[in-house]
Amino acid sequence: MGREDEIRLIAYSIWEEESCPDGHDCEHWFRAEAIWEEQNKKAPAESTQPESKQPARLEAKSKAAKKKPNKRKSRNT
Repeated sequence: MGREDEIRLIAYSIWEEESCPDGHDCEHWFRAEAIWEEQNKKAPAESTQPESKQPARLEAKSKAAKKKPNKRKSRNT
């Protein structure tokens, strides 16, 4: 059964619980959608972004800078 069919059944149940009133079909539909969404909520997907908020290329540059310290030889004259 698809999403729309499930929402339709929920809306129908709401309509029956309210003694089958006329003119409340949109209200029942929106309530049914909210109920369906709550019942079918998915756990948040794990983030695929790096932990730092820098773009990946900037993060790579900063890692490279940490790995290769700038060593300058001092001139003794």
